[in-house]
Amino acid sequence: MVEWELVNYSTTQPMRSIMNSPELFSSLLKIVSALAVTLGVMIIAAYLFKKIMKKGGVKINDRGLIKILSVKYLGPKSSIMLINVLGHIMVIGISNSGISLLTEIVGAESLEQLKNIQGQEGKSAPFSDYLKRLLK
Repeated sequence: MVEWELVNYSTTQPMRSIMNSPELFSSLLKIVSALAVTLGVMIIAAYLFKKIMKKGGVKINDRGLIKILSVKYLGPKSSIMLINVLGHIMVIGISNSGISLLTEIVGAESLEQLKNIQGQEGKSAPFSDYLKRLLK
């Protein structure tokens, strides 16, 4: 017959010896130093990224030479844009395969019609007016 012996594991003596050991302090020091190095590298990388983006960023948009007049999304990762580049109105298509020029608007009548449409969009009623009409 097998006899079972009850062992009391509730004593805290082994835990105290672990807490007071020099190995715990060295392990904690290693973890804290690794965390400090990791955070330092991340902060330096973020600083350099910001510095590079400011220095080498696209400055052509800062002067208003390229303006996006309108965007129509056709689906995931595909859209048509109406842009103004140095006074030339162009329609471009953007998709996964790249960017392509669809057409350039050059006729005086077409440009006048485009200006009229843009003027009407600026005079549209705010969303709150539409909401008030729906709630009546």
